[in-house]
Amino acid sequence: MAIPVFYKVKERFPSPQQLADPNNSEEILGMIRHLGLARNRLATIRKFAAAFVNAPPTREKLYQVKKYDKRDVGTISTQCSFQPGQLDRVSGQSTACNDGQVAMDAWEIGHITQGKYTLDSWRIFCRDELLGRAEDWKGEGRGPDFQPEWTRVRPHDKELRAYLRWMWMRAGWEWDPATGERKALGCELREAVNEERVGYDDSGGLQILNRPRQCS
Repeated sequence: MAIPVFYKVKERFPSPQQLADPNNSEEILGMIRHLGLARNRLATIRKFAAAFVNAPPTREKLYQVKKYDKRDVGTISTQCSFQPGQLDRVSGQSTACNDGQVAMDAWEIGHITQGKYTLDSWRIFCRDELLGRAEDWKGEGRGPDFQPEWTRVRPHDKELRAYLRWMWMRAGWEWDPATGERKALGCELREAVNEERVGYDDSGGLQILNRPRQCS
């Protein structure tokens, strides 16, 4: 239900400036009201949009994220590593900074969020393009040896897990989201993938169905 609404809002308000603009609040509320908790959702949308406008993510600045994955070594070096903390309301920057030392648990959007789901989603769909590694999150414009960022993400969210399992299966691998390990698809699972008989339980666990999945 929420995904079609997301695309409609994105089409109507394609920029973070538009989402953060209080003059657009009532129209956004009208578009998301049927999802429930509309004002809470609007507050979250405006919060992230304003943070993005005040301090857009760049390759040159990393912000430390506590209790999250370590960055891959190939990331561009930066001059400063920011600690999570109270954001300045004007600049959007973190109030604390360690000069010189760039922690491996620092990320380009750590000043906007410290949440695993948001960080995982951003890494899957946005990070390669921001860093100039590829033209999109699937590795467009790069050779077969390129490993997109999504291949290094190990989410806890069941929907992200299910989606990445599907991406790995399309590439010919059975992937374990808990360990990150993978093995070549067996004949039974490969056949189920080709016949669209793969589903997921409430925790994102893999299931082979007797009949093809029904589109919702």
